[in-house]
Amino acid sequence: MDYMDIEELLEDLIQKYPDVEVAEEQWNALLNADEELKSNYSEWCIAKGYNEKRAFTLFYQDYVSREDNIWDSIFPNQEEYDGYK
Repeated sequence: MDYMDIEELLEDLIQKYPDVEVAEEQWNALLNADEELKSNYSEWCIAKGYNEKRAFTLFYQDYVSREDNIWDSIFPNQEEYDGYK
C-alpha cells in the first residue's frame, strides 16, 4: 500500500471541495463504494496514528494549515499581501 496515494486522493478532494463537510461527504462516499480503498485507508490511519473516524478532519486541518503557512512565507506581513489582492 502506497500511503502517498491516500494522501494525494485526500488532497485532491480537499482542493475540489474546500468545505470540510462536503469534502468529507465525498470521501465517505468513495470509501463506501470501494472496499479496497476502505482497507487501505484503515492501514493508513494506523500508520499515521489517526483515529479512523476523525482522520479526515484532522488531515483536512493539517492540509489547510500547511497551505496557509505557504502563503505566510510568501507574504510575511499583511500589508504586502493586501497589495496583491
